[in-house]
Amino acid sequence: VKLGGRLFIDGGLFTKNSYSAHAKAEITDVRLTGKITLPDEWYTKIDVGFAGNKVSLKDAFVQKKWGNNNFRIGYMLGMCCIEQSASTNDYVFMTGANAAETFYLGRRVGVSYTFSQNKYYCSAGLFCGDGAEYDDKVLPGYNATLRGVFRPLNEAGKLLHLGVGGLFRRPDREKEQKDRLVTFSSNGVTGLSVPSVLDIEINNVKHTFQWNLEALYLSRRFFLQGEYLNMNVQRTQAACYRPWGAYIQGGFLIKGNFFNYDEWDALPLTPKESKSLLLSGRINVTNLNDGPVKGGMQQDITVGLNYYMNKFLILKLNGSVVWTKDMEEVKRSFGVLQARLQVRF
Repeated sequence: VKLGGRLFIDGGLFTKNSYSAHAKAEITDVRLTGKITLPDEWYTKIDVGFAGNKVSLKDAFVQKKWGNNNFRIGYMLGMCCIEQSASTNDYVFMTGANAAETFYLGRRVGVSYTFSQNKYYCSAGLFCGDGAEYDDKVLPGYNATLRGVFRPLNEAGKLLHLGVGGLFRRPDREKEQKDRLVTFSSNGVTGLSVPSVLDIEINNVKHTFQWNLEALYLSRRFFLQGEYLNMNVQRTQAACYRPWGAYIQGGFLIKGNFFNYDEWDALPLTPKESKSLLLSGRINVTNLNDGPVKGGMQQDITVGLNYYMNKFLILKLNGSVVWTKDMEEVKRSFGVLQARLQVRF
């Protein structure tokens, strides 16, 4: 039995412009976690969040491993791509790449199966609805995920990871509404409570399908990661809506000598050694414009410096510049300088 959790304390300074965000400091994430490992490779996890003075369930599942196979059931993520599947504990920057965050579906109740060995990884999941709780006013939808990874290079100190993923979703519907809706929104490059940079609602939705390509290279002191995400929103009374996004990020360990990797979930982890110092950068494009639908475009560049003091404490410093266009409220670039004290236990 293990008890743990996390605490993120963030602060940010924004440049003055039409983006109405101000200097602030917040607790952006706080969680308590319970984990139980049982005989015969049975395992259960319950993770509850308390940020923003709200109680929210993050993970609640049971899993069973046998050999190269893993079966999981409960409230959890469906593995789709790197940035939409990785733990926030392991993010290189304050947030995941904006393209992945904007299309992020979240956790749902369902089942998943994973096969993983040295060269190959495959995961598939089936889920009910878009959340953990429902009442008689909601007609739950359903969704499914599929992700495959080929690791042609997987040895001590070197990894090449190439993957493809997909996510099919039929959204929930309020009984009083005639159609289903989906929303794509994000806060740009911060976890602080600020006005949304991207925010669009699409109606008359039949279903959505996201497909993505991913690549990751890890060496002892260098990493490079990139993804392309394409969203297709099939509609009942309008043409298909196709927003997309992409990012590339990389980094170099100024101090330290080993990047870590979770072979079971095919995800990068924080550096293994204490007192590691990482310099990193990211370029992102998120495009919610498609034909007559103008959801706006965001382009951003972030430079980060992370100090991994030990396995419990991480200090992060991020500097970002964001450009937007085709937006009604935010029509020019703005910058933000952020710092985080990240505690994990």
